[in-house]
Amino acid sequence: MGIFNWGKSSDTKQAMDVNSPRLMELIRQGDSYSSSVSPEAAMRLSTVYACVKVLSETISTLPCYLYRKDGGARVVLENKLHSLVSEAPNDFQTAQEFWQQQVTNICLRGNSYSYVTRTAQGKVVEIVPLPVDSCSVNIMAQNQITYTVTLGDEGEQKSFIAQPENILHFKSLTLDGIQGVSPIQYNGPLLTNALAARDHANTVYSNGATPRGVLETAGILSDEAFENLKASWASNHAGSSNANKVAILESGMQFKPVSMSPADVQLLESRKYSRSEIAGVFRVPPHMIGDLDRATYSNIGHQSLDFYKSAIAPWLAQFEARLNFSLLGTSASCFRFDVSELIRGDIETEVTSYRSLLEMGVLSPNEVRGKLGMNPRDGGDEYVTQSNNLTFGEADPTEGEQ
Repeated sequence: MGIFNWGKSSDTKQAMDVNSPRLMELIRQGDSYSSSVSPEAAMRLSTVYACVKVLSETISTLPCYLYRKDGGARVVLENKLHSLVSEAPNDFQTAQEFWQQQVTNICLRGNSYSYVTRTAQGKVVEIVPLPVDSCSVNIMAQNQITYTVTLGDEGEQKSFIAQPENILHFKSLTLDGIQGVSPIQYNGPLLTNALAARDHANTVYSNGATPRGVLETAGILSDEAFENLKASWASNHAGSSNANKVAILESGMQFKPVSMSPADVQLLESRKYSRSEIAGVFRVPPHMIGDLDRATYSNIGHQSLDFYKSAIAPWLAQFEARLNFSLLGTSASCFRFDVSELIRGDIETEVTSYRSLLEMGVLSPNEVRGKLGMNPRDGGDEYVTQSNNLTFGEADPTEGEQ
């Protein structure tokens, strides 16, 4: 049995060594998977939707360029492969739409697959995204990997085996190095509780009577009288549209209100805690999903920078490594995302930074103008260095002697 086939059996009742890590994993899991949530249901949670939207839109707006390292400098290669990754990977998607789809798939399902169409000479001509559920990974002899791709409508499906060079596979956190785990599946109980709290609050608002309480009478109502009273009360006092209406009672009927605090109705504390936990799963700062309870003018800037370092940078590193491995192989070229716009500071900080780089001769005026989106000017390609602190030649040892 290959090392990748260890623990793959779906029968968890088979004999297992008490020292097996798989046994400890099953104990830790317990019944956690009994509360499973589908990706579609999870996206109906506003926090999950906001986190996925922030991550996918942020990464999709970052341009990805194909560079050739040339004597320490990075030179952009304007060729077919560069165009596929940075402009349009296929006939129906832009690069931004493609990357947004990749990130969304990984956030919800843990994996994202695309088919790489190549010529007979091995040149890449197209990258087409595949439905995540249509792909499965096969571990062959000597631990070789292939992919089974199943496409078509129900009853007319066709399957084929794809080699690794024809599949661009991005994955999230992985336990076996082959497939990513789904954040939605692994956090099923958390999302189930969040959905239940949301539905409970919605039910209270849609079905709650105003004023809230119980109706009491000294006598016993017949079944017909009971149904009439219930229908009359619901039609006149149930729902937010009937809020604050005056109740008219007959035949000695008494209304006794039952107090219910706003926290009981909306489950505020529970829902806030769930929102914080879900944002932590995706490593998205709370202020980026509309939670400004602890946000201040001073710490939002630091949180935004931390968002790049902790959340975005690992994604970009994974995408770059997979693109280089699957599309370039041993080539001297490499893909890199341009994050200059993402880590850009306020205009005052930016001006100070550019001034320092100009004075040190690191950038020319035209290079700075290009970063600011301005056209070059005549004479702007010259590098200017401040000479106040420069030393020319050696000091005369007799200087200063009388």
